[in-house]
Amino acid sequence: MIKKREFIWNTIGSLISSVLNAIILAFCTRLNGIEIAGMFSISYATASILDSIGNFGLRIYQTTDTIRKNTFSEYLIARFFAVILMIIIGIIFVLVTGYTEEKLYICLLLIMFRAIENISETYQAEFQLNGRLELGGKTIVYRNIIGLIVFFILDYITKNIIVSLIGFLMANIIVFFLYDAKLIKKFASIHLKVNKQKIIQIIKECIPLAISTLISMYVINAVKYAIDATGDYSMQTYFNILYMPTFVINMLSIFIIKPFLKPFGEYWNEKQYKKFIKIILVIIGILALATLCTEIGAYILGIPLLNLLYGVNLEEYKIHLILLIFSGFLYASSNVLFNALGTMRKQKLTTIAYGLVAIFSLFIPEKLVKMYNMTGASISCIIIMNLLFICMLTFFVYVCISNIRKNKELYIDE
Repeated sequence: MIKKREFIWNTIGSLISSVLNAIILAFCTRLNGIEIAGMFSISYATASILDSIGNFGLRIYQTTDTIRKNTFSEYLIARFFAVILMIIIGIIFVLVTGYTEEKLYICLLLIMFRAIENISETYQAEFQLNGRLELGGKTIVYRNIIGLIVFFILDYITKNIIVSLIGFLMANIIVFFLYDAKLIKKFASIHLKVNKQKIIQIIKECIPLAISTLISMYVINAVKYAIDATGDYSMQTYFNILYMPTFVINMLSIFIIKPFLKPFGEYWNEKQYKKFIKIILVIIGILALATLCTEIGAYILGIPLLNLLYGVNLEEYKIHLILLIFSGFLYASSNVLFNALGTMRKQKLTTIAYGLVAIFSLFIPEKLVKMYNMTGASISCIIIMNLLFICMLTFFVYVCISNIRKNKELYIDE
């Protein structure tokens, strides 16, 4: 049973985490200009893609390990492996892509921020397994609020985004050591002497989830890269501003899913398939209702609010906003099914789904953006996310039916 304090703090933490990009982008657009804001947007997208390597699907795997197959130390070492790999790939990526010096530093600092986030995720998963999900919510709130305050002060004084991001990163590191690293002592001991075979097994089993998450981040940001290929930073900024309201749906999916990861594992491991499927359907239903409310709000007030918040004129992009919000629902629902398949230990199917969609993402956005500009970008999002949802739903239904049949056969044999 999810406790009230767990739900409240997880909701606040997920909210802040989801709107972080939007808040920094809004501040950056006003203080540093559209050009720098465009650089920040694409760098944040790149860091988010690389974040999937550091994520490695370990949160899903660790939190649904309700039978305690592996220790916290084993998960932590596996996470360090993933984070180091993320940083190395990130450094290689920014060096070979020909980024300007300013864009390179922005991207590297955001990658390091993601590294701290991922290490903290391992601690948060252990808190959750011990029935203290609210501690994970608190660390997200403390790190990001303090980090944002430092960023705002430095950017206001210096008008230099690199100096501001350095302060943001340092604030996150300090809070991690003062909070996560101290609290974990109450729940788990960190041992350097661990079962190496178990760590290798964790990494092997999480590789499909890591690949899926990596491809998913490319799929989400494929349109942004298509716009980046045109070299139009103004369009990049406008697209990212219009895309922000979709985070209402994504945020909702995150703070609903996270508390249910442990129950997901319990229901599936105990073969309570009907309860498991019911939770998944209820979550998607909540997302559908939230999307409808968001669409109505966006149609009436969306553009005026975005104009006021970001200091730009988006009057001609009303239909694009509506389309992008719906694409957000399709992605959020796909993410619910991704977590469900991870709980079922059917990671390879998620890789296949994202792989198929990624192939289309390589060609569709660039062509449509070149032909129809912002309209092409919006239509691309709908096509890609719809395809992803269909693939995920097909695999989810297939696995559920297969396991229910097996369970019935075992019951009859008994």
